[in-house]
Amino acid sequence: MTLIVCIDDKNGMLFNHRRQSRDRVLIEDLLTLTAGAPLWIEPYSVPLFPKDCTAYKVADDPLAAAGAKDFCFIETKNPVPCAAKIDAVVLYRWNRHYPADLCFTLDMTKFALTEASEFKGSSHERITREIYRCK
Repeated sequence: MTLIVCIDDKNGMLFNHRRQSRDRVLIEDLLTLTAGAPLWIEPYSVPLFPKDCTAYKVADDPLAAAGAKDFCFIETKNPVPCAAKIDAVVLYRWNRHYPADLCFTLDMTKFALTEASEFKGSSHERITREIYRCK
């Protein structure tokens, strides 16, 4: 499974049970990246996607639902319990520091950075997309 997560400069994901930020261009990039492959999301993430978008599947526990070749975008889940089934990670970095009470704590030592790119978002001057694959 390829895990997709948005994080801030200190690996924060969520604050006070809310996403730290949102960006329309980031979602467009995510949909381009995952085009043609199953993309699992949680119900909380549905409002981020265009209303007519059919490119995703919704599950209360998308980490459990995602198969080996699937993508899984999480905002409110800790991926650590499913670490064994993750073979790639896509991190979207906000390049800002926000308050956080849920942080991304997946051990990244078994992954190697294979690609990094930056783009201008709709709400952020610079968003960095990093792709990591198992070593």
